[in-house]
Amino acid sequence: MNKVVLIGNGAVGSSYAFSLVNQSIVDELVIIDLDTEKVRGDVMDLKHATPYSPTTVRVKAGEYSDCHDADLVVICAGAAQKPGETRLDLVSKNLKIFKSIVGEV
Repeated sequence: MNKVVLIGNGAVGSSYAFSLVNQSIVDELVIIDLDTEKVRGDVMDLKHATPYSPTTVRVKAGEYSDCHDADLVVICAGAAQKPGETRLDLVSKNLKIFKSIVGEV
């Protein structure tokens, strides 16, 4: 059995989650994000898709404690780029986000 914990459920994270479920790469997928309502909605959508994937994937909304037995923790969290803002402008914001996540994991 392999378990992946995905932290960050924005555009990149939700696409990654769909790919994992669609390709049956994992047995269990746990999604963590500050926007718990969005996570719950995406988990529900992914659960509706699992009957059509080659194998059954258990998908759930989770929390940092779910990382303790994960085979892989993927961090897709980050600040959204605003119009006129460069990727370099995001470095300090994303560093702060990353440090807060790594501290929890």
